[in-house]
Amino acid sequence: VPAASAAAPGLRRLPGPDGEHPWLLPLAPDGVTPTVLRGLRRPYPQAEHPNETARTLAAALRCTTGDTGPDLWPGHPATVNEIVDVLAQLMPARPAEVTQRFATAALRRLHLTGWLCLDVDGGTVRLGPRVGTWPAGDLPALRELCRDLPAPLPAPLAVTSGG
Repeated sequence: VPAASAAAPGLRRLPGPDGEHPWLLPLAPDGVTPTVLRGLRRPYPQAEHPNETARTLAAALRCTTGDTGPDLWPGHPATVNEIVDVLAQLMPARPAEVTQRFATAALRRLHLTGWLCLDVDGGTVRLGPRVGTWPAGDLPALRELCRDLPAPLPAPLAVTSGG
């Protein structure tokens, strides 16, 4: 939406990724869960590989959020490699190729559903607009979960040839 757009009741205004065009996102009433869809006889979306997708979202939140401020939004960019590293630490017995394959697929699913913004060419991930609508009451538990996850390991230093 244009930068001057105000949020109507029931919508939340979030700064867009370009800094000029904000996002207006609908806010669900407190306590609304996917079970409401069943009550309305609406189809319930099923996630492919839900455990992998949830782990990948948790790893991405660990890498993109800080401990400052009351909100997760907007976070900061993280690399895909950092997220894969956190996943590898969570599942150390899993071969690296399998972790990479599952992470790539989960990051794409999370991008398509608005939880994350994936820049494939740049190899970076940012929080998606759906994270900006996370209920405030859930944020302390979510922050605690993120703190309990391992941090990405530091990147190895580049070796330069000496002369």
